[in-house]
Amino acid sequence: MVSLILNPKAGRGKAEKHPPEVLKILDVNNIKYDLYRTEYRGHATEIARKIVNQNPEKLLVLGGDGTINEVIQALAGTEISLLPLPLGTGNDFVKYVYPRKKFDTVLREKINSDKSIKIDLILLETTGIKRYFINGMGIGFDSEVLKNMKKIKLLKGDFLYTAATILTFFKFKGLKLKVTLNRIKKTLEKHFLLFNVGNGQYLGGGFRLFPLAKLTDHLMDISMVTPVGVLEFFGSLLKAFKGTHIYRKEVSYLKDSEISVESENPLVLQVDGELIEGVKWLKLRVVPSCLKVSI
Repeated sequence: MVSLILNPKAGRGKAEKHPPEVLKILDVNNIKYDLYRTEYRGHATEIARKIVNQNPEKLLVLGGDGTINEVIQALAGTEISLLPLPLGTGNDFVKYVYPRKKFDTVLREKINSDKSIKIDLILLETTGIKRYFINGMGIGFDSEVLKNMKKIKLLKGDFLYTAATILTFFKFKGLKLKVTLNRIKKTLEKHFLLFNVGNGQYLGGGFRLFPLAKLTDHLMDISMVTPVGVLEFFGSLLKAFKGTHIYRKEVSYLKDSEISVESENPLVLQVDGELIEGVKWLKLRVVPSCLKVSI
């Protein structure tokens, strides 16, 4: 028995088109299932909490990183395996877990497999908010990218993220942050163009921002970029597709298990592809081996 959560709005309607193919694969494999559809933001978390009480073998997510994020709020700490199908806009988490595979290939390969791993999650805490994220987050630049994506109507997927990133560079000038890394006992207080934290390797629709990240190392990867000129930015952007940007002089790349960030001005966060606004401080902590994922 498996459960499915479908976000019909994921991928600008992409997820809505494919349930018949998914259900056909389950039928061919004689697998019983329950299908649930989300209707509003946060609904996937509510559905997942009910599913946890039913204790299915697997929970399939038909959506993107934002839908996965909602589901893990209920699934963390349980023995139910997460099986995410890449039907969102960026699908950054799945890019790392199931590289270069379409949703139907992932389903056919994993649905009858008993193999799974326990991965780390990162717990974010700030005023009035305490939630996990599975893949990555960013401050300032990332949130502006998401806003600009909504203005671009003709593109989808990785092309949409790349176009929005270029547009954001010419408008966003960075922000001042105080960053404290607890394990390595280091504090940085400076102006950043980009500040990102990763659990997985990909962020922003295919940029390999965290090439050294591992889901089971009990550490988060922190990538920080100071303001640069046009040539330096596009040089880093091109290298970020392969992860070699981390060796450029404007990039600082560190690992830690617990960090805090402070700002004098309200921040806008991008967390697994969703926005959190009005934040002046946050703490991030790795929660080791707390989510089961099918492999």
